[in-house]
Amino acid sequence: MGMSSALQSRADIYRRVENILERLSRVRRNAIGWTARCPVHDDRRPSLSITEREGKILLHCFGGCTAEAICTALGIHLRDLFTEPESTSNPLPRLVRDVQQHIRDLRSRLTPRDRKRPITVVYANRQNPERAMARAIALAVEGELCQLLFKDQR
Repeated sequence: MGMSSALQSRADIYRRVENILERLSRVRRNAIGWTARCPVHDDRRPSLSITEREGKILLHCFGGCTAEAICTALGIHLRDLFTEPESTSNPLPRLVRDVQQHIRDLRSRLTPRDRKRPITVVYANRQNPERAMARAIALAVEGELCQLLFKDQR
């Protein structure tokens, strides 16, 4: 009988933690995780905290070293601190993926303040765009950011 997805994820995170701990010196277990000497700077006493929370490995150096510098010194990548997102058997429909891409494209052209605002994408039919245009204008009047897209626009 195979392991459930949750158990496989936990086993994966434990392997990742063990991989990191093996690369460190003076590793000690504490109430929330582990402490060790930071591989980036000359530590007399362990200043690196290693904890695991919700599938993430958190590294904190009390000497001020960044997670990027710590990962580089350990010979790993930042992405190694995180579990891979689970693949879904039901990917999002193409229409939803297209809308998400349009929103990302639009956000890249907005001011930092406007990037935080919600965006509504209104799809329109080229033969009869009036209804969609009226909806987009009504939303814009209410202060919402809108993007009008024609259904055949990709």
